[in-house]
Amino acid sequence: MSYLDRYILREALPAFFFGLLLYVGFGLLSNLLPRAQWMTTAELSSILKWLALQVPHATVQALPIAGLLAVMLAFGRLARENELLVMQAGGIPLLRAARVFLAGGLLLSGASLALSEWVVPWANRATVVVYWNELVPERTAQFRLAGRELAVGEYVLRFEGFDPAQDELRQVRLERWQGLTQTVVLAESARLEGHRIIFRDYRVFTLDFARLPLPNFASLAEAETHLREVFRAQNIGAAGAELTVRLPQSREELEAQYAGGGFESPVPLSSWWRKLQDPSTPPGERREALAQWHTGLALALANLLVLVLALPVAVRRASSPGVALALALVLTIAYYVAFSVGKVLALTGPLPPALAAWGANLLGVGVGFWLGKGIYR
Repeated sequence: MSYLDRYILREALPAFFFGLLLYVGFGLLSNLLPRAQWMTTAELSSILKWLALQVPHATVQALPIAGLLAVMLAFGRLARENELLVMQAGGIPLLRAARVFLAGGLLLSGASLALSEWVVPWANRATVVVYWNELVPERTAQFRLAGRELAVGEYVLRFEGFDPAQDELRQVRLERWQGLTQTVVLAESARLEGHRIIFRDYRVFTLDFARLPLPNFASLAEAETHLREVFRAQNIGAAGAELTVRLPQSREELEAQYAGGGFESPVPLSSWWRKLQDPSTPPGERREALAQWHTGLALALANLLVLVLALPVAVRRASSPGVALALALVLTIAYYVAFSVGKVLALTGPLPPALAAWGANLLGVGVGFWLGKGIYR
């Protein structure tokens, strides 16, 4: 690293870390304030743990705009005090001066992708679980799941009630289809423990719907034979007997997916990619996977692409630190409004998901090159 790079880093790093802390703090407050009315009985340690679990996602969101703020303040000062002019007079072009930012943007993009794949999904799941089970335990996630059809891999789970004292589901049904054959487990109660669901007082039935509708029978024996082919198996457990079924999702994953509360998705980028590669994925789910995959990539690469927009604005418009801060705020709001609109259009709109997801980045790059005419030399 050259002396010039170290000099520019000394200008930029304080602004970058200030912006990162500022925007992460704003993100945490925006989640805390609307829910504060439900946390009146929560312990301070639980609230702090819940906020800490949201830091990874807030960091991924804040990295691009923290980098933008650093560019605006650092290059704005260099331009105001004619240091950039001196560099250019000495044969150092603007892009050479900004080389350390371009390298930093690539590094931040990689860090953002790594966080989105391995840290953010786990933290988002834990955020939901801590919120419902520790901050508002009287409104536990299990109550919100009762009475709903929950898709759990190849299974469909439904229960009608929840006993918080026993931590048990009540009036439980688990079903699975294999072609036209349906297997149903009915139970008075069940417990979710990790990836296992443990039924008590259970009944298991397997029905072959390929044998329906029933024909006209010539004799009682023929009817009995045909009905045995329809009801292929049954298993009635003794009183108090238990049956364990392993589910593809854990209790925490089910709570994070279905309990709601307005929290962020706990799905890693690789899951969306695998869904795109699965030819059996329905069209609606395929569009969602395509939109989520491209928006995740677009947000990560925004760490690099926003520099193209920030550099010319900082050099030509940041006439004072106050103006630089104001311009950084305007660009931040404009980018995230465009990004949010693009994500909505990618999920539901008439535009192709990939184009809508990358729209904010493409717009920013286009405006940046237009504003940068004459300085990218």
